[in-house]
Amino acid sequence: MTQKNFRFMFTVYFVVFGLIITVFSSFIGYKLQMININEQIDTDAQRVAELKKGNILKSGIDRMDAITTALASNEALSEYMAAPNAENKKNLINVFYAIAASDRLIMQARFLDADGKEKIRIDRKKESDAPFVVADDKLQDKSARDYFQIVSKMTTPTHWHSRLDLNIENGKIEVPYRPTIRVAVPLLDNKKFAGMVIVNMLTSNLLANLRTSAEFEHFIIDKDGNFILHPEDKYSWGKYTGQKPANKEFSLETLPKEGLYAFSINDILKNDDNAVLVLKHKKEHENSIASANIKTALIIALLSALISIPLAIYASITPSRLQKALVSSNTELKRFADIIDRYVITATTKTNSIITAVSSAFAKTSGYQKEELIGQSISIVKHPDTPKELFADMWSHISSGDKWQGEMKNQTKDGGEYWLDQTIIPIANEGKEIVSYMSVGVDISAKKELEEISAIDKLTGTMTRRKLDETVCIETERAVRSQKPLSFILVDIDHFKQVNDTHGHQVGDYVLKTTADLIAKNIRKSDMLGRYGGEEFLIVCPDTNGESAMILAEKLRKTIFEYDFETVGQKSISLGVAELATHECADELIKRADGALYEAKNTGRNQAVSAASLPA
Repeated sequence: MTQKNFRFMFTVYFVVFGLIITVFSSFIGYKLQMININEQIDTDAQRVAELKKGNILKSGIDRMDAITTALASNEALSEYMAAPNAENKKNLINVFYAIAASDRLIMQARFLDADGKEKIRIDRKKESDAPFVVADDKLQDKSARDYFQIVSKMTTPTHWHSRLDLNIENGKIEVPYRPTIRVAVPLLDNKKFAGMVIVNMLTSNLLANLRTSAEFEHFIIDKDGNFILHPEDKYSWGKYTGQKPANKEFSLETLPKEGLYAFSINDILKNDDNAVLVLKHKKEHENSIASANIKTALIIALLSALISIPLAIYASITPSRLQKALVSSNTELKRFADIIDRYVITATTKTNSIITAVSSAFAKTSGYQKEELIGQSISIVKHPDTPKELFADMWSHISSGDKWQGEMKNQTKDGGEYWLDQTIIPIANEGKEIVSYMSVGVDISAKKELEEISAIDKLTGTMTRRKLDETVCIETERAVRSQKPLSFILVDIDHFKQVNDTHGHQVGDYVLKTTADLIAKNIRKSDMLGRYGGEEFLIVCPDTNGESAMILAEKLRKTIFEYDFETVGQKSISLGVAELATHECADELIKRADGALYEAKNTGRNQAVSAASLPA
């Protein structure tokens, strides 16, 4: 057999072997796919249910809850409840009207007082109509209604949802059907019921989005076995129409069973319907899966027959490498996103300051759960000490589209405080309209604590020399700007070196600290005391002239002289006093106070000398 024949024979062997493997693999694959049809259907049912519940139903109910919360937490409502006068009522009506006008699914928005009487009511006849304010003489007493009886007994400000109902006009069910739901929130004053906000909203679009999918027929059944939603419209809303299918395909007692998948939606609706979403598998879907599996098997067999096995193996090397790199990149991206969420303090708000998203780091730092923050105003973490000027500067930047950066003091849930080095960035849409703001912050609380610690002398508890120098400059500039008096008092402990030499540095430290404590207790809150160096202290006295400063200096001298120090007994201090003169700087003022102190020590110690008494 020639080399050419051998080459041909081996080529045929490999091709036949490849075809056998291809046919066998395709057959086995098809059988396995057919076996897995039920599992695939189960997976599809779970996917469809999660889509309908999470993306559609929950989003819709959350939106209704958010509207009700917005009305209940509005400042205008608080003001009206505190002072129900005509002006506050007008403001509250405007808020209710504006929110009702913003969403055509809102058919009615009301505020009921603690007695169940309607105080504010906005109505809308149809989706296409504008809302209108119901006149005071048309407002009703709803204290006997079931929803008032339920909500008025609630002790927490959580949402109450009514059963899904049909809209009734003039005592008759409106046709075509217009399903509605009521959402209410109690208003509590010191855990005592003070009224409620209740909103009626159409659910037509919401239910329409729940009713179909390519793979399943959709049903919603209440706890009494009535169809709220049925593929055949005539059987929907059975509790009102009395229509029920002649052939009972299923009931709540028989669920779940083969071909039927039941999912409770009461965790979202949270009402007395105790409704269940039922998915009934369509036979044509199963047939389409089987048909697709057959086609897939045939296509795979045909392609495998046309492509040589070595080429397929070779061709798969590059995609495998790419896939591996892609998985690695995706894993790294997720890890990076998780790091950002855990360690970077971020928050996103709407333009009205309502929080839409926060990182886990934001929640941890503020002490709130994410669920407590979403939907609330960002002012929930605002610290009362934060100056209004800072917020005015921030808003002037971000509202004009500019980035703002600065340090901001915030408040935790338990009333504590934390500092952020914060950057706020406006987010614009394609039309360059600002739609939200993103805040990225770094916790600098430790830095602030360190700054505070570095400003306090460890031994005496007074200001350090560095902090004292800053204070001297600030107070001098303030006095010049406001044209108010300012005086400095330099204090020196007499014969302090003898204390250290005779009794040791521990006793010396005790004398220093005790002297500082006695001075601090005998000066005003507005006066500032710092350790100027060694045994010297400087007292900064704002709004104080030289004469008043001398009175204070004499008082301090006497206090120290009369105090009985442990171990050393009686001690004295010398004091130099100077008042800020016109066109004088801080250094010159300190120099004059130091000259007065020198005079006090040089002429006998244990006395206070004013710089004004010295020759110029």
